[in-house]
Formats: sequence, C-alpha cells, structure tokens
Amino acid sequence: MAGHTFERILIAVADPSVGMTKAIRRASDLARKTGASIELFNAMPSAISEGTMHAEAERFTRIAAEQNHRRLERTANRLRREELIVTTNVRTGSPILEAILRQVRQTKADLLVIEARKHNVFARLLLTQTDFELIRRCPVPLLIVKGRAAWRSPRILAALDPFHTNDKPSELDGEIVNAARAVAAVVRGSVHAAHIYRSLVTYFPGVPIGATVRAAIPAQENTYKVGVRRRFYEALSRYGIAKNKSRLICGDPAIELPALARSMRAGLVVMGAISRSRLKRIFIGSTAEHVLDSLHCDLLVVKG
Repeated sequence: MAGHTFERILIAVADPSVGMTKAIRRASDLARKTGASIELFNAMPSAISEGTMHAEAERFTRIAAEQNHRRLERTANRLRREELIVTTNVRTGSPILEAILRQVRQTKADLLVIEARKHNVFARLLLTQTDFELIRRCPVPLLIVKGRAAWRSPRILAALDPFHTNDKPSELDGEIVNAARAVAAVVRGSVHAAHIYRSLVTYFPGVPIGATVRAAIPAQENTYKVGVRRRFYEALSRYGIAKNKSRLICGDPAIELPALARSMRAGLVVMGAISRSRLKRIFIGSTAEHVLDSLHCDLLVVKG
C-alpha cells in the first residue's frame, strides 16, 4: 500500500477450485473502487519423493499446477468481465510461505490478501501455519478476510498502542492510522481508535504479594491508569481522532479487542505486528495471532 494507495493487490489463493472466495470478493471490491490491478496467485510446494518416484511426483505436480492455473483463469475471466485488470500465476517448487513472500516482492504489491482459516492449539503454539508467519514476515499490509458481507460505510477500528516497547510508537501507530484512513477513504468508512491495556498487577503473574505491597497497589494502579489515559489522548490528538470515536479499555487485548469489534459492529480491525525472536514468539506470542481466531470481522495487519 505504497503511499497509502492501492495499485497492485496480490491474492494468495489456497484452493483455486473454490472459485470466488471471500478474499477474492473483498479484493475485487477494493480494486473496483480504486482501479488497482489484481493477481490471483497459487503456490504449490515441491513433491517430496526420491528415486523413481520423484519423476512421477513431479509429473503429478505439473499436472495439478496446470489444472490450478485453468481454475484461476476461470475466476479471473469473471472479474475481467467487470473490466478489472486481473492476472494469474501458479508457482511450484518452493515452500508456500516463501513463494508468497517472493511474489509480494517481485510484483511490488501494495496489499496482500488471504482468507482466514481455523487454527488448532498446537499450530498456534508452534507458529507453523502460513498465515501466522505472514503476519510476522509480510513486508506490505496483510488483509486477512473473515467477514462475508460487503463493506458498506464500515466502522474501521484502529488498535493503537502508545506504549510499544521494542518499536517507535509514532511510526507503528502512525502506519495503523494511515492504513485505516486509506481503506476508509475507499469504502466511505469511519475510523475509530482503541487502546486495550493490561492492569498493573497482571504484569507480575504468580509473584507472591505481601500486605505492604498490596496496600500500595491501588495508588500505583491509579497513577498508572492516569498515565495510560494521558498517552492515549495525546495519540488521538496527534492523529486527529475525536475522543467520541475512541475507546480506552483495561483488560486482555486478545479478549477485549474482538469483543469491542463485535459490540461496535466493526467491518475491519487494523493493528500492528512487531517482529520478535523465535524464543520470544513462543513465550510472548503476538496479539494479532491471538486475536485472529476470535475476531469476526476482517483484520488488516501493518508493520512499522
């Protein structure tokens, strides 16, 4: 989304036989409103085999790729009848994740669109599934489509965090707000902002607290909340967002953010993702990943 405009939209299609998926419908609607081009892209990994079986597996992969390309072309032709600019591409021989990332770079896409899938607990813990890795590694905004209904003047919720610890807050929150406004301008939506923060005592889980410390906590908590409120309102002023279009909530972001999105009937949540080391990924995790399964609407993930 270079310069916060839509010019080249890449759609990673997991199963071309489905035809017009939610992701393709959402992306084509954006393209229709902006004049952006679309690429339907399907990645197929190499066949894992050895010896005499390898040639047969490669032949099967080649046939499957040709079939997938024909299916993508059928979908593309439906979109071309609406005068959209659509290309199709099927790549084989690379891990799916790497193929998608390579295609993003080669096509200089402004936006990558994928469709959300359900994830099991072990996949979430080990962080092996493609869309979770895309949240971390995709160099352009990533739109994860979950909702079926078309966007009609949707409420767009920008999830801000003025207290990013390993990032420059103004850069990442600025990208979040700018991305939200870019979408809002296209679909005639309204931008709202929220900051979900944890209470002070939740930062010390499992630590025994003596009576003296426990007595001091209410005063510290109040000071902490005043500081959070001040930083949040400073951010709202910086980005020109009215207070009546903002929410400040104390709680677990992975729980409160999806609940807020449902209560305000948001069509899209925009949030940031910060790359972390592999060790921290396991123990700290990413709010975007935990939010993904609970969120009912679409999610747009941006990087600083």
